[in-house]
Amino acid sequence: MKARTLLAFLGFAASSVARPSSFDPPQALFSAYRGINATQPGLEWDVPADPDGTANLIFNSVSAVMQKWPNTQFRNGHSIVTATIPAGTILYHGRTDEAVPTQPDWLAFDFEHAYIFCRSYCFVLSMVSTRELRLAYFDGASAGKTLTGTMDSQDLLIWGRVEPEKWMADGERIRALCEWGKQFGLDGFVRMEFHFEVMLCDFSDGMDVVSLLNLVPIHQPWPRRRPGEDPHDSGLHGLKPPRGPMPPPPGEGPDPRRPPHFPEKPPPPPEGWRGSLPDSDAQMFEALHAGAWHDRAPGETRVHIDYSGFVTFYDDTLSSLVAARRGKTHLQHRLEDISEHDLGRVIDELEEVLARNTSVAGSRVDWGSITRVIIEHHGTRLEIMKHLLETDEFHNATKQAGMVRAQLLIALAPYIGVDAVPAPGTSPTANTSWAAPIMHYCSKTQTSLIRDELLTKQERRIRDAVDGTLHEICRVLTKMWVGAFAIEEAGENEVQNALQDWRELLGGLMAWLDWSDWTRCNPGCGPDSICYIPTWPFYLDKDPNNMTPRCIRRYAPYPTGRE
Repeated sequence: MKARTLLAFLGFAASSVARPSSFDPPQALFSAYRGINATQPGLEWDVPADPDGTANLIFNSVSAVMQKWPNTQFRNGHSIVTATIPAGTILYHGRTDEAVPTQPDWLAFDFEHAYIFCRSYCFVLSMVSTRELRLAYFDGASAGKTLTGTMDSQDLLIWGRVEPEKWMADGERIRALCEWGKQFGLDGFVRMEFHFEVMLCDFSDGMDVVSLLNLVPIHQPWPRRRPGEDPHDSGLHGLKPPRGPMPPPPGEGPDPRRPPHFPEKPPPPPEGWRGSLPDSDAQMFEALHAGAWHDRAPGETRVHIDYSGFVTFYDDTLSSLVAARRGKTHLQHRLEDISEHDLGRVIDELEEVLARNTSVAGSRVDWGSITRVIIEHHGTRLEIMKHLLETDEFHNATKQAGMVRAQLLIALAPYIGVDAVPAPGTSPTANTSWAAPIMHYCSKTQTSLIRDELLTKQERRIRDAVDGTLHEICRVLTKMWVGAFAIEEAGENEVQNALQDWRELLGGLMAWLDWSDWTRCNPGCGPDSICYIPTWPFYLDKDPNNMTPRCIRRYAPYPTGRE
């Protein structure tokens, strides 16, 4: 292997392994390079990904950890992951009295999220973690009170089945989770609605009060209504439609985070106060806005994910769920049809992960960064190729094909050695073995030298998902490159056929990958608005399955439920 290729592998080793200064691995993480056999299995590019495979789904879950946008777009979470919050982290709790919770309750990462829960008599508790907090993270929109599957993984863990009648029973849910987590020393759980939150089991253990302030109350419209109760409400309070699988909050049994009742009248402003009070719609928007700060990578950085404990229901050996997913879109994936046997396997795996000795640290490979590197390298390039293939701006097919060829060359440049060309005078498509090294390096560079024995079972599953995702990306790009190699010399019919083949190949690849980076407001939003994807409880469309992003105003008048 040439020296420059070896240097690339060494660069990968330095950049992709999360190593604290005190970390000295007991044995080498990377094995020695042994060369390439162009005829080895796994290099075929005529065999598409298995439709029952889950490499793309696990890859997406890993790449989306602690990011609000992808976990909103694909709201039915399928993974439960060990995580920590470091000492010195400030968290917030809004309430209607000045008491510190003495039972399991919620904490917000940003003040704006907590502020909306203090309502009229407004107290906000600021707390700091005095040690590392040990948590489990439920991915997806796992705090969304819906009947579409957002809470499936929690229900299965604590009740052994999905409990649709308990969609608003968060008080019971947090108590059951905390009771279950005691045996593993868990301090709480991380979930997400329109922002991330911590379900903390004991406010007196590992937390200190920084301040408990009686803040200026939020002005509430009169007469008072619960958000979503009246379909004619204006402002953000009316965003959630009172129909479909997202029913409005019932008149009884409110979420225990919320005030148990609404005062007959809002409190007066502080003595000496002049002018308007904070507006309820504005504060509701700011809570949503604060959540949007964590839309994309690196996401909510105050939670540190331990990928060595990444347990997922997308394990493709869970046969009951493989069958349940057939014919359904990513958004429609549920856990309610899991068999008792498969559920037992997942819970056993999760309990084994949580009971591990802390010295079992896995490989310390930063799998989240690896998935992001792959998305960053390929995401926009696949988009521009799709645009070039679909645009009507070209009147010359050969020029259009040449532009696509140029983009393929850019995408595959790191892997095209001087020997990766067909023999002189031969057809590039007659014998495609010349392209095997391109396929190999494209699909294997990220992980091929990581020693399998240093990976946990969960990391091996992630590694296989990365390999499977890269294999499909590189299979398609290499196949397109084989056809594009001599396309600038081809006749009109051959060029037209190639363009159609590429459209089908690329369209199939992008649909299979289904990266949330490709979902955004188009055209982009101006300075007076933010790009918003429908999030419980703020639905801007009567169809809860319509996840089309749109621009919403940063200031009054705010959007209403009728838009």
